[in-house]
Amino acid sequence: MAKNKVFNVHDLYPADYCFDYKSFYADPEGYVFTPEDIAYSNAMELERYEQEVPMAYYEKTLLRKWVIAGHSPREMPPSRYLCLMGSEPYDFLDVHRMDKEIR
Repeated sequence: MAKNKVFNVHDLYPADYCFDYKSFYADPEGYVFTPEDIAYSNAMELERYEQEVPMAYYEKTLLRKWVIAGHSPREMPPSRYLCLMGSEPYDFLDVHRMDKEIR
């Protein structure tokens, strides 16, 4: 019987990741964030978000899949039912919960 691997937010970015401060400070306006930079930022935001926002296990699983796909937990996904453009900022769980309520 195979055991499920325990989720570790730090597995979402390379183990040897280190932000290139030298390049960033040399040209902050022109610095292009790498996929590793973005993955690290999203992973750290996910870690904070999971501590701040109460959620069900299923919601946590969906949120983690969203972040693994390259998104921020505070990013608004498309809604199946609602047009939320131009409205107050919603995050992944807000939209997921509204869609679930409508369903």
